[in-house]
Amino acid sequence: MDFFSAQDDARRKTRWLVVLFVLAILALVVLTNLFIMLFAEYSTDYYVQGHTPATFWDRFDWQRFFWIGLGVTVVILLGSFIRTLSLRGGGRVVAEMMDGRLVSGNPRDALERRLLNVVEEMAIAAGTPVPQVYVMDHEEGINAFAAGYGAGDAVIAVTRGALEKLSRAELQGVIGHEFSHIVNGDMRLNLRLIGILFGILMVALIGRQVLRWGAIAGSRRSRDNNGVPLVVLGLGLLILGYVGVFFGNLIKAAVSRQREYLADASSVQFTREPQGIAGALKKIGGDAQGSLIRHPDAEELSHAYFSEGIHYLFGLNGLFATHPPLEQRIRRLDPGWNGEFIVPRPVTPREVEREEEKRARLSPAAVAAGTVVLTSVLDNLERGAEPSAAKLQEAGRELQSLPETLRTAAREPHGARALIYALALDDEEAPRQAQLQHLRRHADKGVAELTERNLDLVKRLAPRLRLTLVDLALPALRQLSPAQYRLFRDNLTALVEMDGRITAFEWALQKVVLHHLETEFEGRKPPLGRVGRYRPLRREIEILLGYLARHAHRSRMDALHAFQAGARTMEMEGLQMPEDGALTVEALESALERLARLKPLLKPKLLKACAHCVASDGRVTALEMELLRAYAALLDCPLPPLPPVQE
Repeated sequence: MDFFSAQDDARRKTRWLVVLFVLAILALVVLTNLFIMLFAEYSTDYYVQGHTPATFWDRFDWQRFFWIGLGVTVVILLGSFIRTLSLRGGGRVVAEMMDGRLVSGNPRDALERRLLNVVEEMAIAAGTPVPQVYVMDHEEGINAFAAGYGAGDAVIAVTRGALEKLSRAELQGVIGHEFSHIVNGDMRLNLRLIGILFGILMVALIGRQVLRWGAIAGSRRSRDNNGVPLVVLGLGLLILGYVGVFFGNLIKAAVSRQREYLADASSVQFTREPQGIAGALKKIGGDAQGSLIRHPDAEELSHAYFSEGIHYLFGLNGLFATHPPLEQRIRRLDPGWNGEFIVPRPVTPREVEREEEKRARLSPAAVAAGTVVLTSVLDNLERGAEPSAAKLQEAGRELQSLPETLRTAAREPHGARALIYALALDDEEAPRQAQLQHLRRHADKGVAELTERNLDLVKRLAPRLRLTLVDLALPALRQLSPAQYRLFRDNLTALVEMDGRITAFEWALQKVVLHHLETEFEGRKPPLGRVGRYRPLRREIEILLGYLARHAHRSRMDALHAFQAGARTMEMEGLQMPEDGALTVEALESALERLARLKPLLKPKLLKACAHCVASDGRVTALEMELLRAYAALLDCPLPPLPPVQE
């Protein structure tokens, strides 16, 4: 399944999910309302008036029903809002809630280094920002999860048991499964489920508190039984609340199960090694700990795990299971499986080193050779983040092409800032010295020195690897404090604008970096795709294609030819190349902001038009690919690595 269809499918399922939960909440509101009205009628008559009341329906009060129903609804919505607000930090908050430890910098632990390598390869192959990586040190079971509102704030958390018991191929299969959840839009759905279920649970929590008050009041005034009404009210609310949670969990389990088969299949497409993820599942079945998560809050996140993370009492596993049975998942991946599980043994550091040495390597010269053909560009753009073993191998080669010094620097906050600054520095000596002087005065301590130290390596970097370096630096940049982020943002903007002109690469660099960091530090969420037609965005499409064509070609005539190639792909009559004066950075940013609101299935054609525009002359340069990467990022569409381009 390609990225755009998956996004559209996720959006449709979200609507159905909302409908189901609205019906469940309405049922809970009505039942709770009727219970409270019954309680109010009969408890008041019995304990105060001392006579038998008229029938309930004879005395039914619609006005009271409305106000009680409104109150219950407000309680549920308020609880959901509070829980959702507590998760506004995205994946990082969820990982820390589960006692995950951030794996940052360049860890000495060979198992953690292997994990970072696998995640980085997967992210670059999928065309998504590299997520932050967490390890749950106290969890001995084999499990993992991805969390966040989007690719920009995504994290992947892995249990210590998974690190120590899985081979590289098996770990790669697990991580591929989690990346499927990232690119298919499942993570935002998972966080919404947490918020909605907590809102329903609020009724039960209030009932528990009322029950406690009633018990206390009853013990203090046992003679007149003043605590009995509170006990009855609390017990009723408690029962109704947990009935709501019961049905909410049923919906959650049903939604989650059908996404797991897709994630397993996507992992196989990614790695082309079905035995990798199948082996991980077989080890779960053969391990004493299985995939069990022992954290107190494990149930709240049960639908996000790689494998079933909790065990229900009273034989309810089949009813509430958020994942298909282990045996079914294995047989789909390995039809010839003999039914025997694998008892895992700890992976030794030496085995890890040998596995890493076997990774595909290609020299920088070989990576830089060759030219992208039109069909390759179109195929990658049209398929978006569709998993591919070739893309994964290409991602590994790109990482190996980066000098070790730069890869090491990119993994810690000081080095990551220095590398981004170095990429933004001018090629000419005079403006570059002014930029460096600005950094000496305004950058955090030591960052300016690191920038100068790495400058030569960065400037010698093959242009096609510049945004790969950016992808690698993003997890470390997300570790900045809010104050450090603001200073970094202001410095990067100052470097880009210092010479009075913004080149296409400077614009692409600034937008890709800040776009993804805004999710973490400024609460930006990916826009919902609501616009279902191209026509209202005609002018924006003209600016998008026009800016790309004009900055990729020196002559107006060549740019017009490229624009027309893209316009023909859009199949919209009357698209006109804007005048050069209208193709400003401000106009482009405004156009992209509006185009990001297109529905998912409309975006492939738009990006395909951009690809036709770029490749109309039969060659693709690194600058054109950087602009395409920036377009894809601002449209929230992953763009995997392409074959080598002309530098």
